[in-house]
Amino acid sequence: MIKDYKITTCGLSCDLCDANTTKIQDQAKYLLRVFEDPMFLGILSMTNPEFNIKNIPPFKEVLDILMKFMPCPGCEDRGDCPINSCAREKNISDCSACKFIDVENEICAAPPEPSKMPFMPPAPIFFNGISKRYKKWNLKNLKLMKDGKKSEINKEIESMIKKDKSNRDLIDTTVNLFNQMKENPP
Repeated sequence: MIKDYKITTCGLSCDLCDANTTKIQDQAKYLLRVFEDPMFLGILSMTNPEFNIKNIPPFKEVLDILMKFMPCPGCEDRGDCPINSCAREKNISDCSACKFIDVENEICAAPPEPSKMPFMPPAPIFFNGISKRYKKWNLKNLKLMKDGKKSEINKEIESMIKKDKSNRDLIDTTVNLFNQMKENPP
């Protein structure tokens, strides 16, 4: 039976988000265990002339910090997200119910009012940036939600989880939301 996965206001999946799972913490724990093995460090320094054992202590400090991060509780209650604030103001649960989502052009066409959150772009600019960054996967999900086909999204999420994929596998790393904010000021 397919689980009912958590879809964010903008159409992404919390269940595929590295910040929402413990993948980062688990990998940090694993690397810390690896770096406790003096034989591994010796082999690493012999086989890789660029490896500098002096860099290990600061790297271990970073891993220790990452290991202790609390997973994100999910997007739906985040008050610092301009998309969530926009949806709350419109009294809608997600962007699929918004009249400003232009499915033909795959953008949010809402007028970009100044964001109430410092360092965050207005909701339409943030939404369009996320859509570009995630290669419009969120828009595909919103279209399916609007058509009452959330089960198709759940199947895709479950398939991705089985393949050990995350939202990170969907990301276009050339899209920088901060640069987009500079290019499209409110």
